[in-house]
Amino acid sequence: MPTRDKSFIESSIVLISMSESSSAVVKDGHSPETLSFREYRPTDSQRFVEIMASAWPKLARSIHVASVEWYVGSATWKETACVSDRAVGVLFGKIDSDITSLGRLRIFLTHLTVYLKSLFGLYGRLPHRLTFIKRGISSERKIAINSPEVDGEITFFAVDTAYRRKGIGKALMGRFIDHAKKKGARRIFVYTTDPGSDWAFYERYGFRKHNSFQDSFMSFAWKEEVTAIIYILDVE
Repeated sequence: MPTRDKSFIESSIVLISMSESSSAVVKDGHSPETLSFREYRPTDSQRFVEIMASAWPKLARSIHVASVEWYVGSATWKETACVSDRAVGVLFGKIDSDITSLGRLRIFLTHLTVYLKSLFGLYGRLPHRLTFIKRGISSERKIAINSPEVDGEITFFAVDTAYRRKGIGKALMGRFIDHAKKKGARRIFVYTTDPGSDWAFYERYGFRKHNSFQDSFMSFAWKEEVTAIIYILDVE
């Protein structure tokens, strides 16, 4: 992952006025708390599983654990939003120009490892494991087929349900978009689902719906029909 300078890691924003000079977020009427951003740490993984479980409660915990491992190994940009040093949001992404040949191999090996660990039950109880893997591979292919040519991707984006509607997601997104621009990216995409994700957030931010399809993996995991939506954003 590209090295970031000290000001990047320690920078903060004002959540209520969206000023860049200070940082405050109000939660449930209590005193203002500090919002800051830092790079992902391995110790964040358990907290991200909790955030995913609150956002997608119908999915088994084993799926959340496997997903976090998948996303960590796939990203070149890994940022955590913290309130009073507690992780409350996350955005992982990747920019094509950041990925070396070794990086592509690492991503492939990460995905292979996740599938093998799922097959052997190393993430805990996962009914119909072989079907789970087949559906996952099918969805990955559908995403590739239905996605346009892009320079980057948002791979994992979530905010603690207790801290939503406070500008944290917008701030995380803005920081990734700024990085994408600096890297010369022209277009990025994000895969999201309905139900299960706040797809309206992307539309408010300026993303355009590019394509949609029936998501075989999420439909299987969610136990109801789920539509996958591909959104794109021109960042030039």
